[in-house]
Amino acid sequence: MKNKVLSVISLIICLFVLASCAQNPPKDTSKATAAVTGAQTVADNTLPDTFPAETTGEIAAADTEKATEPPTTEAPANPYGIFTYNPKVNVNVTSPYCILINAKTNEILYTNCDVNEKIYPASITKLLTAIIALKYGDPQTVYTPGDELTLLAADSSRAYIKAQHSLTLEMLIEAMMLPSGGDAAYVVAAGIGRIIAKNESLTGVEAVAVFVGEMNKYAEEHNLTGSHFTCPDGYHDDDHYTTLLDIMTISRYALDEPIIMKYAGRYRDDVRYASGHKNTWTNTNTLLDSDSPYYYENAIGLKTGTTDEAGYCLVSAAALGTKEVLAGVFAAPKSGTRFTDSRTLLVAGMIAAQ
Repeated sequence: MKNKVLSVISLIICLFVLASCAQNPPKDTSKATAAVTGAQTVADNTLPDTFPAETTGEIAAADTEKATEPPTTEAPANPYGIFTYNPKVNVNVTSPYCILINAKTNEILYTNCDVNEKIYPASITKLLTAIIALKYGDPQTVYTPGDELTLLAADSSRAYIKAQHSLTLEMLIEAMMLPSGGDAAYVVAAGIGRIIAKNESLTGVEAVAVFVGEMNKYAEEHNLTGSHFTCPDGYHDDDHYTTLLDIMTISRYALDEPIIMKYAGRYRDDVRYASGHKNTWTNTNTLLDSDSPYYYENAIGLKTGTTDEAGYCLVSAAALGTKEVLAGVFAAPKSGTRFTDSRTLLVAGMIAAQ
C-alpha cells in the first residue's frame, strides 16, 4: 500500500512539471532562426517581409553591397590628342625636339622627346594666326595697316609692309608664310580682331588684343592645354609657349587650309599689293629652294621659326602620290641642322607611310 501511494505521488509530480513547461517554454531562439532565414532569402535575391530589429541594418547593408555595381575606371585621355602613337621609323637626328607624323592616318611615326614638354614656337605661331584669320575673314578683303605696326619689335622678321600699303587678307597670309612677316601678322590680327569684336572703331592695338584672346580660345577649344599665346607673330615672350604635340596639332590643321598651303609651298613670288605697290618675297624654308643643299623635291611647306630662346625651328611637310607626312624640328642649335633633320625625317616618313 505504501509503494502504491508513492507511485501516485510521483505521477502527480511529473504531471505538475509538464504543466509548468507548457506555461513557461524555453528561451526563444526565433531571432537566430529569422537571421539565418533572412540571410538565405537575401542570397536568393528575395527580401523577407520583416527582419528582427538587431539584424535589419546588417542584412540591408549586405544587400546594398550586392546590388551596387562595381566602380568603373574611365579610360585615360589620349595623350596624343588627334594623333596616335605608332612608331615605325628609326633615324639619327641632332635636334632635341623632333617628331614625324603620317598626315593621312595621324600616326606619330617617330619622336625623340617628351611631346608635352614646354617649348617656344617662335614664328611657327603664324600658322595659327592664319588659321584664325581664315575662320573669320574673307581672303579678298583689303586691309590697310594702322597703329598695330607699332607693336612690331625692331628685330622682327618683316615683309616690309608700310602704313600706305593695302593688301588682301590672302596676300597678307602669303606675307606671313614666305618672308615670315611679323608686320603682316599684326595687320591681320588687327583687321580680324575688329571682325571678332564686331567693332570697327577699335584701334589696332585694341583689336590685336582681341585677336590674341581668340588665339587662346582656339587653344582651349582644341585641347591645346600646354599652350598660351601673347602675340600673333611669335616674337619671344616667356608667357608665349606651346608643346611639340600642340604645335604639331596646329600644323596638322594648317595642312587642311588650301590658302595656307598655296603659299607655304611657294619659294619665291613677285607680288603687287592692292594699293599697287610691288615687292618680292622669298620663303625662309630652304627645303623649297632647288638651289639649296637642303632642297627636297617632295617638300610642300610649311613654316620656319627662330628666336634665341626657341632656337632654330621648322615644321615641314612632304607629299608624294597618296602619301603625306609632317615633321617638326625644334630648338636646333644651328639653322642648317633644322633643315638637315627635317629632310631626314621627311624621307624616312615617305618610306614608312602607307
